[in-house]
Amino acid sequence: MATETTISAADSPAMANKLVEDALSDQTVESAEKPPVASPSDGEVTLPGGLDDPFEGLIKTARVRELTGADEEIIARITDPGKSLLTILERGVESIGDKPMDKETLDSLLAGDREMLLLAIRKVTFGEETQVGPGLCPSCSEEQTFTINLTEDVEVKQLDESDRHFTVKSKAGDIEVSLPNGIVQKALVNASNKNSAELDTIILNGCITSIDGRPALNTKVIKDLGIKDRRAILKAISDRNPGPQLGAIKKNCSSCGSEVPLPLTLAELFQE
Repeated sequence: MATETTISAADSPAMANKLVEDALSDQTVESAEKPPVASPSDGEVTLPGGLDDPFEGLIKTARVRELTGADEEIIARITDPGKSLLTILERGVESIGDKPMDKETLDSLLAGDREMLLLAIRKVTFGEETQVGPGLCPSCSEEQTFTINLTEDVEVKQLDESDRHFTVKSKAGDIEVSLPNGIVQKALVNASNKNSAELDTIILNGCITSIDGRPALNTKVIKDLGIKDRRAILKAISDRNPGPQLGAIKKNCSSCGSEVPLPLTLAELFQE
């Protein structure tokens, strides 16, 4: 995990993991009034969004387990980081609510809930702490290694229920949008050869439900939207996404005391 690097605010996650990292990179960490986090040792997880089940209502809990050698052998065969995370999620989540995990339910979870589950799997497998560095403080150039506590130093953004489905006004009319789920994440992972605009289309195609009262039934209507409107919708999604704010981690330099941005990605956290 410890690699030679210069720690700076310019560090940011790759576009291919847009929902997992980019949506988190512009959030601000606040040290006060963090919501309570379940102990990592017991595998219990409180979901920041929750599964809106038509029969049981809002399900806010899940359970994960420590990854084993058998899991490691399977994960090690996968060379794509995004696909590795999907496999870790499928193998490490035991239950959602009071029901055993199944892939359909897992795919229905919001992207932010899936990120929370991955973070929990990482903590029960490797522990709560990780190190970043050695690297240089951007203010005083002092070389140091930072220890990050993945419970205390990572803010978890809770979902405002009014943001689960919302409306964005555009030149094409009112656009109804839902927050991205596992299906959208998997589509992004399977599109690693796409450029950034094509990845944006995949996100919008998975999140836009209607345009000016008409169902968004195909990709063409998404591509026909103006660039300004597309970017406004993507920002609205990013602003509302719940989950662990890994891209917003900051620690104080031990030499000069200035805040040092230390953005992490989920893929990096499993590189122990």
